[in-house]
Amino acid sequence: MFGLSPLQEEAVGLTFVLNQLSPDSPYGVERKKQIAPLGAHCRKEVSTCFDNLEKIISLMRENMAIVEELRLHLMSLKNIRGSIVKCNTQTLSQIEMFEVKNFLLTFEKLERTFKKITDKVTFVNIHLQPMTEALSVLDPNGLRIAAFTLDSPELQTIRQEKLRVEALLQRESDQTSKENLIAERFTLVQEEAVEESRVLGELSEKLRVYLSIFVSNMDHIGTLDLTIAKALLALKYNAVRPEISNSGALAFQKMSNPYVTDLLARNNQTMTKISLAMTKGLTIITGANMGGKSVSIKTAVLNTMLCQIGFFVFAEKAEIPLFDGIYFISEERQDVVRGLSSFGAEILRFNEIAGHLKTGFLFVALDEFARGTNPHEGASIVRAVASYLSDSGSVCVMVTHYDRIVSPKFRHYQVAGLNFPDKKLEAKSNPSFIAAYMDYNLIEMESRADPPRDALNICKLIGLDEEVLNRIEKEYMASTQM
Repeated sequence: MFGLSPLQEEAVGLTFVLNQLSPDSPYGVERKKQIAPLGAHCRKEVSTCFDNLEKIISLMRENMAIVEELRLHLMSLKNIRGSIVKCNTQTLSQIEMFEVKNFLLTFEKLERTFKKITDKVTFVNIHLQPMTEALSVLDPNGLRIAAFTLDSPELQTIRQEKLRVEALLQRESDQTSKENLIAERFTLVQEEAVEESRVLGELSEKLRVYLSIFVSNMDHIGTLDLTIAKALLALKYNAVRPEISNSGALAFQKMSNPYVTDLLARNNQTMTKISLAMTKGLTIITGANMGGKSVSIKTAVLNTMLCQIGFFVFAEKAEIPLFDGIYFISEERQDVVRGLSSFGAEILRFNEIAGHLKTGFLFVALDEFARGTNPHEGASIVRAVASYLSDSGSVCVMVTHYDRIVSPKFRHYQVAGLNFPDKKLEAKSNPSFIAAYMDYNLIEMESRADPPRDALNICKLIGLDEEVLNRIEKEYMASTQM
């Protein structure tokens, strides 16, 4: 459903976000691996996911101590799913019984803490069923200690006799008597093994009654754990619950991207939070190179994907519809396996997307589409693709540097661009100097608005050779008079 390559998922920041997600239990880790997009027909499931996430966040703000208590128990759980599956048809070993018992002891503490929470907060589709009866199978005396020892009257008799024989063996000096005692001990050891096997079989049979409850609880623990991890992530980055759009509108107010924020922070820079609204049809984003157009579209793709997998989004406010698919064409995806050029790979990928557009409601993002061919052909192709996307009935956004692409049919945003003080431009060799003068905000424009002309100023800022710069200025003046 996400038509992104691993490289694209990394580029938009999805890999970074998922790596920030740290469940505490092995069951939460399992659920993290199972994260998958929820389709356009899954509105109820997405809303349920958001409801639970909202309740956990509220609980964290009011009583973080009880959440930390819950997390402590989650951290103590071991993965016994394999043993539970085995128990369905086979006898568990003594070590496996020990692990099951310890799971049940930890689960009892976890369920007790969870009950304190659910006495005040009701979650949907997250339930823990008490397992006191299953624990009693392995802890019949109710001692609640971690140690596990097989026991039965027969085993007690055999073990006592074995101890008596071993004591005699230590004192015996006659070789014949020693051999007789060794043979007797060997027989007792065999009897002990047979009885232990019988007891293990009996215990496995008794546990078998509760296997469905084990599986259900492990699944719900995973969902609970993953929800807590999502909540911690949301609090860390001030993420918000998106409103699920009925109209097909896709809008973000001051959205951000933790991946980009982290990269910029390493250079003591901050990310400009972007506002962007899209509707069915096509939205065009234009602006000079280095103006942040690609970051804007990647941030929109990231947050749209996060909504579809049940995460709060990184924005002050967001309205997002549920899509049948999310697709992104960018330079990060190259079909080198088939030996195609970057342009050929883009066309091949777009052809696949065009097929999906005929049957589904999609979010399609194109970053500098057709940049890999000559400008004249590229502009013609982009104009045709833009017109096609505009009529598709899906939500589409395109970043382009080509001129004369925008038409009244499209919504048009432009990067605000360079903003200089009233003084002569100062040439700098440090490209980061440009960031001080660059306004990365997106401004909604008229369809026929003139394209930005920031490239010349960027050349000046970087300190391009004066002779080259003079020639560029002459060419620039000539082109503007045509």
